[in-house]
Amino acid sequence: MSVVEAPPEESKTSPRRERYANTTPATGEKRPLLKRPGVIIGAAALVVVGIVYAAFVLFHSFTHESTDDAFIDAHIIAIAPKIAGRVEKVYVNDNQMVKKGDPLVEIDPADAEAVVAQKRASLDVAKAHARNARMSAEQADAHLETLRAGYEAAGANAAAAAADTAKLKGDLQRNTELVKSGAISRQDYEHSAIDTTASQSNLNSKKKQMDAAAAYLKESEKQAQATHSQADAATAEVSEAEASERQAELQLSYSKLTAPEDGRVTMKAVEPGAYVQIGQNLFALVTPQLWVTANFKETQLTEMQPGQITTVTVDAYPGRALRAHVDSIQAGSGARFSLLPPENATGNYVKVVQRVPVKIVLDERPDVQRVLGPGMSAVPDVKVKSGLSTAVHVMIAAAIAIAMVVIGAAVWIGRSRAARR
Repeated sequence: MSVVEAPPEESKTSPRRERYANTTPATGEKRPLLKRPGVIIGAAALVVVGIVYAAFVLFHSFTHESTDDAFIDAHIIAIAPKIAGRVEKVYVNDNQMVKKGDPLVEIDPADAEAVVAQKRASLDVAKAHARNARMSAEQADAHLETLRAGYEAAGANAAAAAADTAKLKGDLQRNTELVKSGAISRQDYEHSAIDTTASQSNLNSKKKQMDAAAAYLKESEKQAQATHSQADAATAEVSEAEASERQAELQLSYSKLTAPEDGRVTMKAVEPGAYVQIGQNLFALVTPQLWVTANFKETQLTEMQPGQITTVTVDAYPGRALRAHVDSIQAGSGARFSLLPPENATGNYVKVVQRVPVKIVLDERPDVQRVLGPGMSAVPDVKVKSGLSTAVHVMIAAAIAIAMVVIGAAVWIGRSRAARR
């Protein structure tokens, strides 16, 4: 009769002992996965993390409004020449940053310089005409003063002749009485009568001279007025020539195009030697002032108003959120201001939620290395509520859910241990 040897004692860390570690003592079967304490605790922890994340997402959805129908906007300045000509120099390249006043393009100025020279010559001629007209006016004024003095002298002579005539007429009347009484001789009376007649003729002559002087004076006044009008016309011609010269110089200045604002050169379409026309687009400048035009649904505007804090994420740089704020809300939907606004007065009507453009201004400038331009996609997130009461409600609901998960996990572990016994 052979003796059966007992199997050697296995160590605590042997693979065989580990294989039976998750088996039940009664039957030796492997314990189910969902009854293992470690798995239950891990699952409960994951559920708690999910509840916390869901609470955060729920709170965020209650207090914020967001849309992916949003794009970067900026001022786009079209650069076009004001004169036609051949391009001599181009000082910028594609996507180059320029400052206000920097030279951009230079057009051949030969034609404009010729026009400036012509206008300057015309100005000199007009000034010469104006000087001649002023001299003629001064000469007419001097002649007028001479005639005015002659008229005054004729008036004085006429007044003296009138006085002499009046005296002689008085003497003649007295001599008439005296000759009748024999106080004077007949010869003296006749001499008095002759002197009176001669004085009257002299007076009439002086009056005619005064009338002639008055006519000459009036004619001279008309001539003086005409010369002054000519001088005024010559002065106006000088002003017109000066304006023409300034316009020609302005046209000459247009041969050099400079940057009206700071910006980045885009859509460059000009090279040296090209002939450009007035108003032809050479390139565009995109200014550094950027904002976001977000097309929110009209149902999202209930609590939205200017000044609310906003976070903007650009699709090109998803890891970089930019601080911003709501600047303004357009008075009307985007469809109403489109090229062909919808007409709902005829046919069947289907209600569609409209979108309203909202201007969101960035409060911080992006890094120099990060290029933002019009048309780039962005996602704004606007905080429309403070959310204090909402946060309390969400926290209470999350706490209750977490407590239920913890209690459920504890009960599950307890039942699992009871079943092992």
